[in-house]
Amino acid sequence: MQSIQFKNNSTTSRRGTIPPLETSNPTSALRTRHSLLLAIVSFGLTLIFNPVAASAAPQVFEASGVTPNDILNTVTAFRNFLGDNNGIGGTFPTGRREINWDGVPDAFSAPNLLPANFFNSNSPRGALFFTLGTGFQVSANSVNPTNTPVRFGNIHPVYPALFSTFSPQRLFSALDSNITETLFFIPGTTQSATSKGFGAVFTDVNVGNSTKIEYFDVNGNLLFSRNVLPGPTSRGSLSFLGVGFDTANVFLVRITSGNRILKTPNRDVVVMDDFIYGEPQALP
Repeated sequence: MQSIQFKNNSTTSRRGTIPPLETSNPTSALRTRHSLLLAIVSFGLTLIFNPVAASAAPQVFEASGVTPNDILNTVTAFRNFLGDNNGIGGTFPTGRREINWDGVPDAFSAPNLLPANFFNSNSPRGALFFTLGTGFQVSANSVNPTNTPVRFGNIHPVYPALFSTFSPQRLFSALDSNITETLFFIPGTTQSATSKGFGAVFTDVNVGNSTKIEYFDVNGNLLFSRNVLPGPTSRGSLSFLGVGFDTANVFLVRITSGNRILKTPNRDVVVMDDFIYGEPQALP
């Protein structure tokens, strides 16, 4: 599934990026809309373009550590910022959705691929994934019908020792790319939506500029970008980055997980655990 091309018109600080207040020029906006129209044609998306007004500075929630408890307080703070967990299906005016991968059935876990629309169709939570690579994979549980090794040991036997989990047992990654993009929808529908914020747990981030999350509005403008904190150890660390906004204006999230693909172990191969994001809100 192809990546959606958005423009980056921003200024960069040491770790975060805040875009200028100016809107995109007409030519760039047309290119952005053309890319999104490709997604509309492919998936039958219902999409309305509207400008998004400038808002307050985003709130950043970030932590890294050796164990899940080292980042739990920060994850909890981000959850509280977004509101109650709305679970699966339905639509709500407030709250959040979570994907922890652990309920994905064996048929859609390693060595098999995860359908990109699994979390808007099979388990509707309003998220659709794109990548420049060949697809997505969720790692196997310790007990599975194909005896597939856990934590992407099916890709390389070293990976179970390099990666750890925030919520056992499964992890998530794009294949043949380090880019994962998430579009939001009213869960279980093709109605495009925006979110108040997005956060993710990463494992084995070793380099300070290898992993980041970028947040875009419906017109393709970069709202914010930030690098993920590296862990304090060379193996199995956990890092969390969540960014929240005062209004639901995040249309697309682009995650760069590490600086190389999940294939041969090397610095800095990174995979993901929990995704946490604001309840998708229909575009006006």
